[in-house]
Amino acid sequence: MRTPSINLGAELRAALTFAGIIAALGAALTALLATGTLGADSDTRLMVSFALGLIAACGLSSSLAFLINLRHRLLLLTLSSGLIATGAFTLGWTHVETVAKIVFATTAGLWLALMLTSISQVLLISALIIFVDFWSVFLGPTKKMVESGGPWIDYFTISLPVFGANAVSRLGVSDIVFFSLFVGCTLIWRLRRLTAALVLAASFVATMIAGVTLGIGVPALPLLSVAFLLVNGDLLYRRFLEEPGENRGRHGDGGRGS
Repeated sequence: MRTPSINLGAELRAALTFAGIIAALGAALTALLATGTLGADSDTRLMVSFALGLIAACGLSSSLAFLINLRHRLLLLTLSSGLIATGAFTLGWTHVETVAKIVFATTAGLWLALMLTSISQVLLISALIIFVDFWSVFLGPTKKMVESGGPWIDYFTISLPVFGANAVSRLGVSDIVFFSLFVGCTLIWRLRRLTAALVLAASFVATMIAGVTLGIGVPALPLLSVAFLLVNGDLLYRRFLEEPGENRGRHGDGGRGS
C-alpha cells in the first residue's frame, strides 16, 4: 500500500477555498432573490441552488481527504458511516443520512485509491468509468432503478438540500466515491490536489446544468474522469514514465502540483 503525501496547510487551504466559494455563491443567490433580479421559479435559480448543494458535498468530501492516512483503518470508518447512514435512513433523519453517506463514499474512494499500484491502473479506471456510467444511466441498472420508481434510488443516492426551497436534489453515492478516489490519487502521486478538486466539483455542476437544460438524466462520471485527466494529464504522463516495467507501482520524485 502506498504512502500518501499529506500537507496539512494545503488541506486547510482546500477546505477554506470550498467554504469561500459556497459562501460567495450563497450570498450572491440570496441577493439576487432579495432584489427580484432572479425569479424564484426560474431555471437559473434552480441550477444555482443545485450547484450550492453539489459544491457543498464535494467540499465536505475534499476536506476529509486527510483521512487517507488511516490507510486500512479507512474500512472501519466506511463500515461505521454506512451503518449510521442505514440507521438514519430508517429513522428519516435526512441530514444525518446525507453526511453519513458522504463520509461513507469518501472513505471508500480513498481506500480504493490506496489499492491502486500504478498510474496505468489510474488511467484504466479513468477510461472504464466513462463507458460504464454511460451504459448504466442509459441502458443499465441506473436507468432501470429510475424507471421503476422504487426505493432503491434512495439507497444509492445522496439527498442534497436545495437552497431556499423545500426540496432536495440527488447525487449518486458512486459519484462521490470516484470524486474521492481521484482526490486520493492526487495525494498519492503528488498531482494538482486543489485544482483537481475544484475542477472535479465544477464537472458535477456542468453535468447538472446539462441535465436541467436537456431535461434528462446525464451521467456524471464521464465528465468527472475527463476533468481529472485534463487537469493532471502532464503530471500523469510524467509519473507513468517514471514507472518502468515491473516497477510500475513506484512513483518518482517529479515536482509537486499546485
